[in-house]
Amino acid sequence: MNRVDLCIIGCGPAGMAAAAAASRQGLTVAVLDERPSAGGQIYRGLEDGPFRNDRSLGPDYSDGLQILSRFRAAHAQAFFGATIWRVDVAGDEGAVSFSMAGAPWRLAFSKLMLATGAIERPVAFEGWTLPGVMTVGGAQLLLKSSGVVPMGRVVLAGNGPLLLLFACQLIAMGVRIAAILDTAPKVGRLAVARRHMRSLLGNREKLFKGLRMMRAIRSAGIPVFRDVSALAATGSARLTSLVFVAGGNTARLDADMLLVHEGIIPNTQLSRALNCRHVWDEGEKAFRPELDAFGESSIENVFIVGDGAAIDGAVAAPASAEIAVGRMLEQMGRADDRSRRMSAVAAATLGKERSFRGFLAALYPPRISVSHCLDETVVCRCEEVTAGSVRAALADGAIGPAQAKVFTRCGMGACQGRICGSIVSQLIAAEKGAAIPDIGAYHVRFPLKPITLSEMAAATDKNDRGDAHVA
Repeated sequence: MNRVDLCIIGCGPAGMAAAAAASRQGLTVAVLDERPSAGGQIYRGLEDGPFRNDRSLGPDYSDGLQILSRFRAAHAQAFFGATIWRVDVAGDEGAVSFSMAGAPWRLAFSKLMLATGAIERPVAFEGWTLPGVMTVGGAQLLLKSSGVVPMGRVVLAGNGPLLLLFACQLIAMGVRIAAILDTAPKVGRLAVARRHMRSLLGNREKLFKGLRMMRAIRSAGIPVFRDVSALAATGSARLTSLVFVAGGNTARLDADMLLVHEGIIPNTQLSRALNCRHVWDEGEKAFRPELDAFGESSIENVFIVGDGAAIDGAVAAPASAEIAVGRMLEQMGRADDRSRRMSAVAAATLGKERSFRGFLAALYPPRISVSHCLDETVVCRCEEVTAGSVRAALADGAIGPAQAKVFTRCGMGACQGRICGSIVSQLIAAEKGAAIPDIGAYHVRFPLKPITLSEMAAATDKNDRGDAHVA
């Protein structure tokens, strides 16, 4: 079996930076990603999408070219279109099993880095499964990969930087936004700013960028409904209208498309399958892996970086990856002055970026996504399980997410609980009057993705195939 010093799962900003840094220090590196090219979610399509040669999506998107260029200059094996279904780790011996184009593969490694990024926080409400309703992140990925923009009466609902950014991107492309439903609760913004004054002074460019986005939305004349505390999408075959509560008053809007977003949370599917310890992050209202200062998890030689470790953003992600690579080099006795300088610079960058996250978390907490679900609201889209069915399972004796899954099939669909997991944990905690950390989350088991038994049985060595290419 072919073996590398470092196997990186995920080729977003953290994965690309780790591959470049580790290769530069002489480590053999392999990078696996299920997408067809490098970039991750934030830089999707940067090298093969419709906006690869212009700055229509803004400077933040174009800035990814620097990371991509360093990655492409590295001597790292890159496996794109890889569906990872199992990872085994025991000390400094590990192997990843994955499929490409229907063929099984296995790759051995000494160190493992998870750079799996984040997923959008699921927001369940009445009508969220209607055609015409999707997430802001999903709409943005369609834009980046295919140049598709939403049409008709487009409404954005939620809060946070990504919602503001996407609104500005649509405005720049001539899309008329019918309304924005701001779900951020009323908070004393000046009081929040005073509490985080030091981080704001150190991150003035981010503050000014946010103010510029808000100004662009105002200049476009988009109606903004603030303090939205409840939301329902209505329609038969597809979305036709929205009913919501803004500032305590009920309102209705006709709409052809609703794009929803209330922040992102770490993608912990693989880290939980490996049984890494996780902790509840009250600020982000999500579980995240328990890591040391260098990104090493509770499992030796397994490092987790980027937004899969904590929601710190695209600038912090490469820094966290470089810190982890520096630590690996120390452990392997291969560190030098250059790698130590890299780690020091990365640590300063990461500290600055993390200081700003507290301000954003206080300003844009989730709201609709943590609100009470009606019994008829679908919580598991794959198996069409309603909140009422989960509550009935609790009444029948289910004591947590795992038991609710057995009773209702909630979380047994194709997404394996990625979407409904946080919704179900929250629902059970509310019903039992318990804290979410005490309720826990779904158990995640291999295989991570659907795979045939013949693929599992026929897993072969990488030396037998030539589909891999050097980044």
